[in-house]
Amino acid sequence: MPAPPEATPPEAAPPGRGGAVPRLLLIADGFASGRPELDAGAIRDRALACVEAGVPWVSLRDHAAPPDAFAEHAEAFAADLRRARPALALSVHGRLDVAQALGAGLHVGRRGASLADAVAAGLDAPVGLSCHSGADAARAGRVANRQTANRRIADRGGGADYVTVSPVWQTRTHPDAEPAGIDLVRLAAEQARVPVLALGGVTPPRARICRIVGAHGAAAAGGLLFAWDAEATTRAFLEAVGHP
Repeated sequence: MPAPPEATPPEAAPPGRGGAVPRLLLIADGFASGRPELDAGAIRDRALACVEAGVPWVSLRDHAAPPDAFAEHAEAFAADLRRARPALALSVHGRLDVAQALGAGLHVGRRGASLADAVAAGLDAPVGLSCHSGADAARAGRVANRQTANRRIADRGGGADYVTVSPVWQTRTHPDAEPAGIDLVRLAAEQARVPVLALGGVTPPRARICRIVGAHGAAAAGGLLFAWDAEATTRAFLEAVGHP
């Protein structure tokens, strides 16, 4: 199998075109309330082990947690993660207030704050959007540099700094979702003007394939949180996506 494109150093890439976000994102799903397979403490421990092993970017996601519990756990967990890796990129799923309090980025999906809310808030960290088609990705990346965006642009679907496209493969996080396959990644990479991260059932070999068809990188929840060897799996992911 051919090697993925060589990684572009972050400082060399234009804003919003691949340099603003790392190539590997760990989604700490259930960090505050847990998941059926793991309690919340175990999820945080495993995510922290991945960060210590080299994961450059974590997003805090927990749709089941009450707002107060989400905010409380996010503050403490963010401090632990940043102690382990001071240069860590940090995002929050859906909760604009928590993202602002932590100085983190915001990832927008079906729940919580909208892309328009995120753009209007003027966050200093990247704003991302969950997409499920190439057309979604194209609209989300309509403004390649969010610094020039305004709420009117965001209301039309633009203004994201990066997008995730999912589910590419079957995933334990959303077992009922029909996988779209690698063509979704290829189409999104062709149409979006911002970095595209493949999500859903991604493993290191699959992440490598996604890079070959044009993805900026990969996002993973179970693929990292349920790894038997966090250090080895993290290294394999980083190598697969070409993270410097």
